[in-house]
Amino acid sequence: MGPRMPFSFWDHLDELRNRLLKAVLAVAGTTFFSFFFANHLLGWLVKPSPLGPDGLTALKPAAVFVESLRLSLVAGLLLALPVVLYQAWAFIRPGLSAKEGRAFVLSFYAGALLFIAGSLFAYYLVIPATLNFFWMYGEHLGVQQAWTIDHYISFVLMFLLSFGLAFELPVILVLLVWLNIVRTEQLRAKRPYIIVGLAILAALLTPPDAVSQVLLILPLWLLFEISLFVSKRL
Repeated sequence: MGPRMPFSFWDHLDELRNRLLKAVLAVAGTTFFSFFFANHLLGWLVKPSPLGPDGLTALKPAAVFVESLRLSLVAGLLLALPVVLYQAWAFIRPGLSAKEGRAFVLSFYAGALLFIAGSLFAYYLVIPATLNFFWMYGEHLGVQQAWTIDHYISFVLMFLLSFGLAFELPVILVLLVWLNIVRTEQLRAKRPYIIVGLAILAALLTPPDAVSQVLLILPLWLLFEISLFVSKRL
């Protein structure tokens, strides 16, 4: 059997189309499946609210249904993410070296674990503390508060996504060092500037209150130091 002929531009385009189609079908399937559990997802997200499960209001007739669809889509994207990433991996794998391939696979597993850790950290610690702060502040001013379901879900999802993505910091830094894009010594030398940058990032990803900002910058700082420790041993 002769050597395998290299793919032409149209071959790559056709493969990309097939990979994208499989990814889209996976997202559609998991989103449809998640819709049947939207009530459980909504109940889980409402638990940190100081208003309780019956304290949210809906100002539009279709508000609850729309939020159920949105939660189903978010859950579907997360459930289908392994398939989506595999399709991306299968498409780019031929162009990667062995070292780059190992880095991609390890980054996927580490990134998934850190994203889950960041989201759970936000759910069990940051979100309750932030919601209670805003609720008590409103009570202190004597304001009658009524939180709508769409704004509440957006608020909670923002925290889960922000903390999940922020906890990817070690994966990014270790990957950059492993691929020889940056050196550990450079990161150590720029530590003060990086910490300031992390503080700015925490301010951008959280509401304008000190509680949530501090609860994000502290783990980011710790993750940065862990990244330096791991990178030094590569």
